[in-house]
Amino acid sequence: MGCRPPGCQLETITHVPPAEHSISVKLDGGAVFTLNHTFTFANSTTHTIQVLDTAFIGAQTGQHYLFKQWTYVGDGSQWDSSPTMTTPPMYGNYTTALCSPPNYCPFLAEYTITPPVGCNSNCRLQALTTVAPADGTIRVKVDGATVYSLGQIFPFGNGTVHTIQVLNNTFTGASTGATYIWKQWSCTCGVASSSSTTLTTPTMSLNYTNTASSPENGKGAFTAEFDELFQLTLSFKDPTGNSISSPNSITLTSGSSSLTLTSYSGLLVPAKSWTVSDVTWQGVPGLQVASQGVDLTTGPVTKAIQIKAYSATVKVVDAGNNPVAGVTITVTLLNSTVRSITTDSQGLAQIGYVPNGRYTAHVTYRGSDAGTWTTDASTTPVLTVSVAVAGGGGALTSTTVVSAVVLLTVFGIAAFLIILAVRVRKPPPPPSI
Repeated sequence: MGCRPPGCQLETITHVPPAEHSISVKLDGGAVFTLNHTFTFANSTTHTIQVLDTAFIGAQTGQHYLFKQWTYVGDGSQWDSSPTMTTPPMYGNYTTALCSPPNYCPFLAEYTITPPVGCNSNCRLQALTTVAPADGTIRVKVDGATVYSLGQIFPFGNGTVHTIQVLNNTFTGASTGATYIWKQWSCTCGVASSSSTTLTTPTMSLNYTNTASSPENGKGAFTAEFDELFQLTLSFKDPTGNSISSPNSITLTSGSSSLTLTSYSGLLVPAKSWTVSDVTWQGVPGLQVASQGVDLTTGPVTKAIQIKAYSATVKVVDAGNNPVAGVTITVTLLNSTVRSITTDSQGLAQIGYVPNGRYTAHVTYRGSDAGTWTTDASTTPVLTVSVAVAGGGGALTSTTVVSAVVLLTVFGIAAFLIILAVRVRKPPPPPSI
């Protein structure tokens, strides 16, 4: 039993055309051969044959080849799933020419083949930036070595992976004076955005450019995005132009972007055209005056923002329209804040600015409830309230004096009239005899 000298033959073949790729194998961990190849082995020996080219792109068609298995041609069964095949003990010839008993068939290095998907040898990756050349040059380091300036198209080998690291991630624009801060790597190619300054590329089997002629040849460039920022300083005024205190917060929107500010001096804000979409002042939201914008597309901005906050005053008078001092006004605002103010010598209770103008005033005079009024300072800046004052008229400082003089006069006239009436009614003396 066995093979005649010089030994047993074992033929190894592949279905990969030579024009596509040359398949190399290593025998027993040593010498390298190219398929197709017929080995001659001594009787009753066993050997290993290792495929070295397990994945590649066909040079002619651009098809992708991935090693699948060693197949025994005799019945098409899998002999070994590993690229390294262990031969059977050599007692016969495994060749195409003698593929019949008592001899055996050859072994096939079989590959899974997929259609071409973009690039045959080198794949191109285009790296761009949102920074205008006049404002700054963005430098990147590829694979930790060579430094390039963006935009750039890099040729990468098929099946390879690379890193592209942004080196200058914060700087001041040379022409605009804007502050640039790193944001992210983005791509319209379906790869998720990454906030890391170092982009790890996909395994290169496609061209990632914006210039490819068809979808299968290009998936879109990668862009190094920066936030362009300008300085913003805000102040605040009421609808008539008077300065008022700063709000709790202000919200700016630009498209799908939203920004809420709680401080208002020397801020760095993205260079966009913003709209004031909300103002919260004294805890009450929605106090923005309509159609207010902040345009930061060309440079820094200092601007006053109008707020629906209105100056409110309560004036208390008596029936004669004279001011009444010392009246207690208890005010309840929209934010449920309660304030108590006492009218001054002019009968005025200065409430100050109230959100959106609406408030309720409860009036108390000399311990008595004088009533409750609900009003809106946006239409009635001064609410006039009338209270009943003892004596019927005049201010507190003069009402008592005037009333006393009047009363004394009235009493004096009455006494005079009574005396006169008594004298008139006195009976005459009796006649003399």
